[in-house]
This record gives sequence, structure tokens and C-alpha cells, in this order.
Amino acid sequence: MVTTREVSVDDATTVTQMVAALLAELGAGHAQAGLDTQLVADLLAMTERVSGFLAFTEERPVGIIMLSESASLFARGTYGIITELYVVPDQRSSGVAMRLIEAAVGLGTKKGWGQLEVGAPNQPMWSRSPNSALYLKAGFAEIGPRLKLPLHGLARPRVQSSPAAAPSRLDPRRRRASPPYPGFIHCKICMSVDLWGLT
Repeated sequence: MVTTREVSVDDATTVTQMVAALLAELGAGHAQAGLDTQLVADLLAMTERVSGFLAFTEERPVGIIMLSESASLFARGTYGIITELYVVPDQRSSGVAMRLIEAAVGLGTKKGWGQLEVGAPNQPMWSRSPNSALYLKAGFAEIGPRLKLPLHGLARPRVQSSPAAAPSRLDPRRRRASPPYPGFIHCKICMSVDLWGLT
């Protein structure tokens, strides 16, 4: 039998291990270097904005879903974002992921979120992924691509500039010529489920 419970700071080691396994599986080995238990504990301590659930079979952790709260006008207030969803390989297709999504929907409804969103892998990986069927079965609908601009290293001290100063890092001409960072823009498919009708 699968049970779920909310994560706490005490779960930092388990959360770190599961998210590291997810990142390794997605081929994001470079992202794992920055993931450590202290970072995870710090994020888990941000209980107003970060939450999640662990799934268990008996005492064994077999899945995790992590969520972040955001706000926007299009969502008519606050909404949730699924940042990570992982199930250990031997428990996939056994209902664990759906239980975790149900727990997330319950939390979102309780918090008054207007919707729940999730970013999916880039195409064509997404169309071949069994996760696409999972999210569609859970009531999500594709709402389009999502882009990101990494901000680490982008900020620099402000200097007095003259009109003939070099173009900024965000200048579109410079972006087309050579992106300032590898992987400057990543595109994902974004999916959403409306929570307004679930109260």
C-alpha cells in the first residue's frame, strides 16, 4: 500500500538522494554538482513557498513530488509549480506518481491556488515520454513552451555608461550572435491543471 506525507527539513537527505536520482536519469549530471543536503534543507525550511510529499511502501521511500508557490495575474493569484516528480524505477506504473499528484492537488486546493503547472522535457523527448500520458490522465493540459534565462553570473556591478557603450548581455543582436552562457535559453512544454473547480 502506498502512503504519502508532507516533507520536512528532517527529510533533506532523502529528498537530496531522490532528486539527484531524477537529475541523473534526465541526463542533467552537470546540475547535480550544485545539489547538496544543506541546500535542500534550506529550501525545505522555506515552508511558505516550498513544499512536497514523499510516497512510501511500508517504510521505504519510493517517490517524491516537490512544489513551489508562485503568483501571477493569469492565474488570478497564487498557483503551484511541480518542480520535481520522481518514482523509483521498480515502483513505476504502480500508481505512486498519481498518488503524489493527488497529494499536490489537495495541497493546492487547501492553499487556494488557481492552478498547478509542470514543465515537461524538451520535444521530441516529451512526446516519447510515458510522463505525458500520466499528466494528461491527471487532468493537465498543454499550455505551451516555457523558456528560462539563467541569472547566475548575469548580474554585474553597475557602471556609468556612455551612449557608445557595448551592448548589454540582454541585447537581442548580441544574443543571436553568441549566447553569453551555454544553454542560454531552454524550452520546455508547460502543462497546467485548473484547481478552481476542485473546492
